[in-house]
Amino acid sequence: MKSDVFVSYASGDRERVYGLVERLRAAGVSVWIDQIGIEGASMWSQEIVEAIDKCKVLILAISQRSTESENVVKELALASERRKNILPVCLDLSGIPKSMEYQLAGIQRVEYLEGKEAKGIEAINRALDKLDVTFVDGFGQSHEGEKQGKQARRSNQTQGNSSSLWPKALVALSSLAVLAICLFLSGVLKLGPQAPSDQSTKDYSKDPNEVADSLMEANRVAVLPFKTLGASGETSDLGFGLVSTLTSKLQPIEGLTIIAKESARKFIDSNLSPKEIGQALGAGTLVTGEIQTSTEKVQVNIQLIDANTENLGWGSVFIESKNDFLDLQTVIATHLVSELKGSLDDASALLLSRKATEIPEADAAYQKGRQEWNKRTPEGFYNAIKLFEKATQLDPNYADPYAGLADTYGLMPSYNLEPALEVMPKAKLNAEKAIELDPRSSAGYASLAWAQFTYEYDWEIAENYFETAIQLNPNYANAYLWFGILKSTAGLQKEAITYLRKALELDPTSLIIPTNLAAALRLDGQEDEALGKLNAAFKINRNFPAALNVYALCEPDYNKAIGRLRSAIEADPSAGGNRVALFRLYVKTGNLLAAKDQMIYLLDHFHSKLHLGFSEMYAHLGSYDEALRWLEKGINEKESIVSTGTNHDFPKEFVSDMRFLKLMDTLSHPLYKK
Repeated sequence: MKSDVFVSYASGDRERVYGLVERLRAAGVSVWIDQIGIEGASMWSQEIVEAIDKCKVLILAISQRSTESENVVKELALASERRKNILPVCLDLSGIPKSMEYQLAGIQRVEYLEGKEAKGIEAINRALDKLDVTFVDGFGQSHEGEKQGKQARRSNQTQGNSSSLWPKALVALSSLAVLAICLFLSGVLKLGPQAPSDQSTKDYSKDPNEVADSLMEANRVAVLPFKTLGASGETSDLGFGLVSTLTSKLQPIEGLTIIAKESARKFIDSNLSPKEIGQALGAGTLVTGEIQTSTEKVQVNIQLIDANTENLGWGSVFIESKNDFLDLQTVIATHLVSELKGSLDDASALLLSRKATEIPEADAAYQKGRQEWNKRTPEGFYNAIKLFEKATQLDPNYADPYAGLADTYGLMPSYNLEPALEVMPKAKLNAEKAIELDPRSSAGYASLAWAQFTYEYDWEIAENYFETAIQLNPNYANAYLWFGILKSTAGLQKEAITYLRKALELDPTSLIIPTNLAAALRLDGQEDEALGKLNAAFKINRNFPAALNVYALCEPDYNKAIGRLRSAIEADPSAGGNRVALFRLYVKTGNLLAAKDQMIYLLDHFHSKLHLGFSEMYAHLGSYDEALRWLEKGINEKESIVSTGTNHDFPKEFVSDMRFLKLMDTLSHPLYKK
């Protein structure tokens, strides 16, 4: 008869452990324990191995004597190899032995101290109950309500918080490491486009509670931030780089939808359950793991989790020297794709085998640069440039940092950090260099398309480059976002909405994507849905200026919108766009004096930056000559918002003025072609 619980203990703790086992059996738990002392390898392998195979949980009785027992080490290794749940039970205050700290990292432990046995057994029983151990009577009956709640949490069709699964995942990860850890430390072990269909894109930006009843698709995968074991900054950097590389390597693989790493990173150190994270990201499969470094080695423990059922899937341990970490990333990605797809075709194998660089230091600089770039702050952008340039110096043939430079320079004008005339040529040059070095650089093509669109005003070439970027990487959210902006600017709102929905599906926690989707929905006459998308953005950042600008154009209650904008300006006076939107509302409500106050402030503080904003304000005041002068200035200085500013609200009389149309013709603007 099989027993749910196997107890592993040192012979010196026999009396204490027997007392524990009696209490467990009294609570109705079936327990296997060696009470007579099995001698001989043949008996040990027959009875103990069979008992561990059949158990649900291995209770590891820990004391100062634990490391002295050869059998305890063997039993822990066997249970780990078989992915059994492990429950460490501390018999004294000596803590986890140093030799077990790594393999038990992240696993919740329970104290069973002398003189406090009653309290200890209650905690043990609660832990066993969560690990699906059956209680024949006693404890199980007295906790019927808790058991019913637990069953409800397991239902795929029911909401719930099952955050206790994360320790379980860590158990599996740590378990895989048990047999490898000693060899790791000693250095012995070495393991080696067409527009997306509108029907195929789902909206995963809703609150998880609103979509709790829907199953997430298994081929939608999110690579979550790996847990860093130890306080080493180097380990943390390697972990970031690994997650970024795995995401990038998975993105071009046919048949998989990969969530953008920017969204996945929002769940670092999250207390949410796997199901809740899956719902937030719209991902049916989660990839999680741990990373640890020693002086010479790096070890990666990786685990797949079904976000619908919270069941653990494939997991493995990979160990390599630090010098071969880039090769290790390729090995891990190859195993991962094989498990996700069930097999590995030649095309996927070829994509996965490609290495962006052979120089680890160049890769490290690039990954740090992306960390800075993702901050979307002035300091972050300038730091990113330094790091990308360092990467190109270390490896001049490494394409990715050139694409990073193109992305950085290309966004600086949009954030009012640098004049377009100074940085957009650099963006274009670096994008072309990235493509020259790597003709499959999706990021390079997307950045080059953005430069053609916002700087060169070559709409047709920009469209071709965006299509190429998406063809090379069907999971690149930025390409869909920027292409969607182009389509919206060209007046093709239905197409824009389709591309922007796809971008949001890939990057569901983005701020800028739902904002641009809302803008396209508004221009398509869907104001109510636009407001819904803006509310999703406001949950992340209530005062996001771009979202507030669109909100001011959608909200039918002008006074309500005015209140929101005034609060946002009070919180951040430096966001000039909020004042332009507030000016617009004051004009609509007839409060011209308040409108002019906003305009005077903007002229004093943003005279050299908001050319299109000033053009709009003068147009609303009926000063068309001044409006045209500011518009021409913005065009001459290549202000990016001139080509992308579909959210501006010029008076109808102004946009029909022949002088306005003539200026728009210099941009080859599709909406104003003769």
